[in-house]
Amino acid sequence: MKELSQQELKALLDAKETFVLYVRSEMKKEKIREIFDTDIVVPELEKSLGKSLNFYYINVDDYPYLLKEYLVPAVVIFKEGKEVVKLEGIKAWNEYVEALSCL
Repeated sequence: MKELSQQELKALLDAKETFVLYVRSEMKKEKIREIFDTDIVVPELEKSLGKSLNFYYINVDDYPYLLKEYLVPAVVIFKEGKEVVKLEGIKAWNEYVEALSCL
């Protein structure tokens, strides 16, 4: 899973790409327990689906404006550059799989 910069995220959206974005915070990891859980779940999703779908992550510590759009942690699915699903907090495995099936 590749870390994105703000510019790289914008480029993916402008290019109307389909991808999964994991929104996380390293600094808030101690306060928000769910970050530990999603740090495990998201790479497993990528192992399962990464051959057909690109997975990226972005650290809100570097881009705090994202906190206006997403709670941390969040898994956001983009289809053709548009947000189609936003899963905030930790979810059950089947919720992630169901959300990803929309692609």
